[in-house]
Amino acid sequence: MEFMTLIEEMEKLIEKSPHIPLTGRVFLDGDLFLDYLDRLRTALPEEVRQAQWIRQEKERLLEEARLKAQSLLAEAEKRAEMMAGENELVRKARAQATEIIARAQHLAEEMKSGALSYADGLLGQLEASLNQALTQVRQGRQELQAYPSGGSAGREAAATAPEKTEHQDRR
Repeated sequence: MEFMTLIEEMEKLIEKSPHIPLTGRVFLDGDLFLDYLDRLRTALPEEVRQAQWIRQEKERLLEEARLKAQSLLAEAEKRAEMMAGENELVRKARAQATEIIARAQHLAEEMKSGALSYADGLLGQLEASLNQALTQVRQGRQELQAYPSGGSAGREAAATAPEKTEHQDRR
């Protein structure tokens, strides 16, 4: 662990060096400090150097691959543009596709409009049926309320029942 010993010696060198007041800086012997750095470089394990070389090589290869991919992509795009521009069949197909899309959108709008109209008609019929049923229910209740029930308790119940129903109708 010569590496760690060198780091500890460098720390001691910094701690023992004269400090410049109010700055937090120290005076160091530059030659001595450079000597420590050289000793650190030589103490670096071979694996660390290899790992650094592998990392640099990986970055270089990735950059080469990225540049090659960009070049291939640019070339493919140029070829595609050239082929599409020169081919009359492609132009006709695009025009026909545009026309088909426009017709399909128009048909979809017509179908949507028809569906909305149909749904509105059904809802109108349902509303009319419900109004008719509601009218019949009200008439039936009025008849029941008008019917003599033979006692004041029956009339009181009949008198309070419309209030509850009207309150429920307001909901």
